[in-house]
Amino acid sequence: MSLVPKARSLRDTPSAPQNQRTLPALARTVLAVGTDDWAIEQSAAALEVAGHTVHRCHEPGEETFPCNAFRPGRGCPLDAGVDAVVTSRARPMDIPAAGETGVTCGLRAGLPLIVNGISRHSPFNDLAVSIVGEQGDLVEAVEAVTREPDVITLPATPAPRSTS
Repeated sequence: MSLVPKARSLRDTPSAPQNQRTLPALARTVLAVGTDDWAIEQSAAALEVAGHTVHRCHEPGEETFPCNAFRPGRGCPLDAGVDAVVTSRARPMDIPAAGETGVTCGLRAGLPLIVNGISRHSPFNDLAVSIVGEQGDLVEAVEAVTREPDVITLPATPAPRSTS
């Protein structure tokens, strides 16, 4: 059996002003992926300012493949330890973007997934622990999800597809 995070919505939760935030009681390590580098970097900056550590599958401006796991001198963030995966979606796409490959790796590792930004048509919504709308608070979502993750159990193998 496989465990996948259970969806919990934090859509459009108002953000606390930057100067009212305190550092988290327990800093988290997050894998940041997404549809566009600028969206990933906005999310990473917010998480880092809040005291969390952010890793990426590829560095900003680099090709998405090969990922850091296959680049000399680098490694997969999942091997180093990650508490959650955040995919920041800058466009309403119904298929995963190349920059979201880390979502699959994170789900396979049993990590909670947070979909951030434009989640309309996201192929990951049903697998996300939290969906943070465009005006939502990503930092709060990461902290909430990593405090008390909920999981659902999926069957060990997918049901066979009909060929007719």
